Amino acid sequence: MFLFNKRDVYIGYSLEELSKIREILAKEGIKYTYKVINHSGEWAGRGTTRGKFGSFGMKMDYEKQYVISVNKNDYEKAKYLVNSILHP
Repeated sequence: MFLFNKRDVYIGYSLEELSKIREILAKEGIKYTYKVINHSGEWAGRGTTRGKFGSFGMKMDYEKQYVISVNKNDYEKAKYLVNSILHP
């Protein structure tokens, strides 16, 4: 979609917030991309972090991080919409 012309409008751990933000951006016609970063699946030498140490001590609420990016031309409007959802 856009490689060098994107800016992140949301970085968080809530699947519910991700869903609401994606819905409002689509409704307003703002194109976006998103990615999911799984912190327990990160490679640390030989094997994943979770594979080596298990999930003991990990807060499962923070296992996955969500990032939504938009074109830099839509950043201001998208950021306004995201803030209106997160801080009503």
